Amino acid sequence: MAVGFEQGFPPASPEEIERVESQLGVELPGDYRAFLQRQNGGDLEENFLPPEADASARYLYSAGPNDDDDIDDLVSAATFYSPDSPADPEIDPDYLPIGEDDGGNVVCLKVRGDDRGAVYFWAHDAFEGTDPFERLADSFDDFFEALRPIEEMDLD
Repeated sequence: MAVGFEQGFPPASPEEIERVESQLGVELPGDYRAFLQRQNGGDLEENFLPPEADASARYLYSAGPNDDDDIDDLVSAATFYSPDSPADPEIDPDYLPIGEDDGGNVVCLKVRGDDRGAVYFWAHDAFEGTDPFERLADSFDDFFEALRPIEEMDLD
């Protein structure tokens, strides 16, 4: 069974996505663009990512501004974590924050480099000197399809 949304946002228009890409200076991968045109983020049902269940996604950000105080939009999140921001820590600009879990960790989409389109988990509390990024999936579609509802978690 696929993970659904407790609350979703109206689909983003192609023009809105192009505006976001222009503001961010990136071209979003096709599968992620298609997701934004279908769903455009929101508050996900409780979930986990098999097999280790050490990652999840609580929120996926919207393409443009939304009316939810808890869920960022892509440009706001990228600005917050950018090297030019006073926020600490920062996320490498090759990774676009696209969502987060309940613990303040960030789901990122690789937007530049050899593995462009891959999805990573960025641990906000990684030990200094360790890589805070964990690769989760080769693409956004693979990541989203792999998320499982919490009811499917085997607690034995």
